[in-house]
Amino acid sequence: MRVLFILILLANLWVLALGQGWIGVRPEDEGRDTRRFSQELNPGAVTLVPRKTP
Repeated sequence: MRVLFILILLANLWVLALGQGWIGVRPEDEGRDTRRFSQELNPGAVTLVPRKTP
């Protein structure tokens, strides 16, 4: 019973470390190109207007 508890505890710590990015790239960040977000090609093309209430 003690061995099962230790195995579950280690598995939980492994998943926590993987999710926090301590072991490598976070799963949701894998394949993401962060350079695209820093480039604004045409920022004047988007205009924000206030929402009209009915």
